[in-house]
Amino acid sequence: MKPFLDAGFLLALILEMRGSRVAWQITREMDAPLYLCHFQRFQTENRLLREVENSAAKATERASASAALQKLRHYLDEQFFQAIPLEYDVALDLAGQWQGQLIGRTPPGMLLFWPALAVTAGATHFLSFDPRPRQLAENAGLQLLPARL
Repeated sequence: MKPFLDAGFLLALILEMRGSRVAWQITREMDAPLYLCHFQRFQTENRLLREVENSAAKATERASASAALQKLRHYLDEQFFQAIPLEYDVALDLAGQWQGQLIGRTPPGMLLFWPALAVTAGATHFLSFDPRPRQLAENAGLQLLPARL
């Protein structure tokens, strides 16, 4: 099994939010590391750092973001999450092909990009709570987790 997380699933593992309990139930049963890409790591760290630094945010929100950032780094150090190198041009090309097939119902670019990255990584499973990238991943032959939303 080679699981790949989308951004929302990754956040559910490091922040307490809707879906966190289910995310942990699924991932506790896995032997292998959970794969994500370096871009995803950068994007998540950036989002969390901006929340920590946001003076307009509530103290509890800043503290949650700080704790999530620490968890992310810890899980990467422990190789629970494993950032893997990818051919981003290949993934962008695949996402562009899907976008061309979805004229009239084009989702945001990142929702095309996550399953394209999973396919490019050679993932067997796509972990996501969002039905839009799940459909693309399933059409590309990936197993979905959770199996049902």
